[in-house]
Amino acid sequence: MARAATPTSRNNENGDDAANDLNAEIAALREDIASITATLGDVVKNRAGDAKDEAVRIGKKMERKGEEALESVQDSFESAESDLKAAIRERPISSVLIAAGVGYIISKIM
Repeated sequence: MARAATPTSRNNENGDDAANDLNAEIAALREDIASITATLGDVVKNRAGDAKDEAVRIGKKMERKGEEALESVQDSFESAESDLKAAIRERPISSVLIAAGVGYIISKIM
């Protein structure tokens, strides 16, 4: 014998449909979140690689600038050394007296 659908059985069917729909939406959201997480992971890896490349480039540039500065300072010292040698050759007695005076002052300071 067939039974007529009662309001309670209709509510259960509607409740089951709503629960199934909700479970489906939750599953879809989980998949979306997993996809977003994977995409963000890829973006972070790419950005980290870009940052590393930029750091290496900047490091090489700074190394070159440091070498240029070192060469410039070395050239300046070589120039000062040759000027000092020339001054000593021109006035040897004055140079010896100045060196002795500087040595005496340094010995009194220390």
